[in-house]
Amino acid sequence: MTNYGLVIDQERCIGCHACAVTCKQENNVGLGQYWNRVLTEGGDKMDTPAGTYPENGEDGTLEMSYQPTACQHCDNAPCVKVCPVNATYTREDGIVEIDYDKCIGCRYCMAACPYNARVFNWDEPQTVPEDGTGDVPARPQGVVEKCTFCSHRVEEGLDPACVVNCPADARIFGDLDNEESTVSKYIKKYQTTRLLEDRGTDPKTYYIRGEMSPGRPQTSDKMESELDDVSVWSEPKDNGPVEESGGSGGGGSHGSLSNDALPHVPAFEGGDD
Repeated sequence: MTNYGLVIDQERCIGCHACAVTCKQENNVGLGQYWNRVLTEGGDKMDTPAGTYPENGEDGTLEMSYQPTACQHCDNAPCVKVCPVNATYTREDGIVEIDYDKCIGCRYCMAACPYNARVFNWDEPQTVPEDGTGDVPARPQGVVEKCTFCSHRVEEGLDPACVVNCPADARIFGDLDNEESTVSKYIKKYQTTRLLEDRGTDPKTYYIRGEMSPGRPQTSDKMESELDDVSVWSEPKDNGPVEESGGSGGGGSHGSLSNDALPHVPAFEGGDD
């Protein structure tokens, strides 16, 4: 059975907020609301570095680390358990969604969510332009809303908007129950963590820290499962990225990556500037 999840490579994330902006645009999220946020580990305010500034001729320790955060689509979702009208539910493909016709605005789900991933429409949502954006109807006043993994896109075989529009290819979406999917292989190969694992929510967003992955392998906006030529992994050896056989010179493709190549960046051998 399909069980969708997300891998975010924090070594690739550049903190550009493209995921947050495209999420608002695609899902018609009202002004002042965010389903997808990019936090920084140095403080509560946006783009706050961690560490200290250089003083007295000594080197500083400043560094900027980004923490993209949205609904974790937990397998053991507390929001699903506390909803008194079953408005929040888990689909067969693992995506946690809200039935806005059932939502009574009690906000129990917001209190139960340890990730602060939900927002409440206190007023009628306002968008620019007024007619709204994207392919999703605006939610009414008095309901809770959140990330849906762009389920309307997934149902058409397309990756979520934040995944497609990440310029650093830091976000990879796929079936966690498919051992051949890129998300499953990245989780197996790289050191990954999940947010607040001690809460027992079993979140389905995994974060890569330490060694940088090759990132999202396909340039298409289609999901990996909809394509025939995505094969960045070698089966018989070490499950690492491999070069495409029979190639020559500098070209590279998402279908096969060399160890040094990054998605969207051709790999060149030799030559001068």
